[in-house]
Amino acid sequence: MEPLIRELTDADRDANHRLGADAFGYAADRQPSALPPVGGAVLGAFVGDELTAKIRARDDRIHLPGNRTMEMFGVEGVAVHPEARGGGLLSPLFRAGFDRARRLGQPISILFPTAAGIYRRFGYELVGSLEQREIAVSALAKVKAPQGISLRRATNDDLGELRRLYAAWAAERLGPLTRVRPSAPILSGDYLASPASVTLAIDTTGEIVGSVRWTRGTGYDPATSIIEVEDLIGRTSDATRALWRFLGTFDSVSGRVNVELPSGDESLTALPAEPAPAVKEHRYMLALVDIPAALAARRGLPGLTAQLPFGVTGGFAEDVDGHYVLEVSGDELRCSRGSSGVGPTFHARGLAALYGGAQRCAGLRAGGLLDGPADHDALWDALFNVPAQVRDYF
Repeated sequence: MEPLIRELTDADRDANHRLGADAFGYAADRQPSALPPVGGAVLGAFVGDELTAKIRARDDRIHLPGNRTMEMFGVEGVAVHPEARGGGLLSPLFRAGFDRARRLGQPISILFPTAAGIYRRFGYELVGSLEQREIAVSALAKVKAPQGISLRRATNDDLGELRRLYAAWAAERLGPLTRVRPSAPILSGDYLASPASVTLAIDTTGEIVGSVRWTRGTGYDPATSIIEVEDLIGRTSDATRALWRFLGTFDSVSGRVNVELPSGDESLTALPAEPAPAVKEHRYMLALVDIPAALAARRGLPGLTAQLPFGVTGGFAEDVDGHYVLEVSGDELRCSRGSSGVGPTFHARGLAALYGGAQRCAGLRAGGLLDGPADHDALWDALFNVPAQVRDYF
């Protein structure tokens, strides 16, 4: 029997909760959530009258290099009834999700997988991770305090400045959420709510150039006391060092800091020694839903004019497979459908990996995700050489 695919309404609240509890092990006292969720929708697959599988579509916006932003289809809450797993129910759900994304002008999709292999058949590829590290507070105490940076505790009056700080930090990066959508108003009053605290780094002109959100934890025995850090942002190297050094001032009462940062985050280079490997990570994947729109949203290379014909195969979203031409005119990119024949062919996963800065063309060729003429590989690498950095798990 073909499943019925539709958006869930509040009449489906209890069924949605039961399916989620099977998949994610909700606590017994957790209450069913209202539907539809703010800033998105839940798509359900019904076999007969039973809700048997679902995905939550998160409508959000991400930053792109060059102070640009783009709409995004975030996927979370993927669940299949235990007795129906392996029955192919995710395929019509993702097809419906991609169709919805195209209608809403969302050229890319991002998700955090529990198992990457499940999602590769839908065109997703791994492009990075959000990593948790444990750093000894005694190591942070060795960071040399920079000159010209003062610190103070943030208040609700600083929320506007915190938003501007974050937007300025994210302006040249690929992937951070804008943090202003209804689906995740992260830089709101809750950001400063107890037990969390936010400390600001301020330069000699009075400008806020960095911030760290931290939770002190309990006790004062360095062997057991832990400081949780969810957000460390430095616009300058001095601000970053000042914030690390601030955390190091707890060395007599706290033994370690648990900090969550994107893979490759530059703030780790300010530490006096190489940090230990991540103890936990949330890997994330990217898929291209609308290739012309996704590529045209990116920035070109000043002074470069080029035409790059290419093909795409192995895609899942409608109209992804086919032939294209990417036109580079300085800072601007334009992508349109092209004729067959002359350029390389990317697997949809390979183009997603390149777009997310996770692989160069040589690696894609070695992995079987790119073949055909290699004349323009260096240009493709140069155009998409910014690694994805996602700070917010969903």
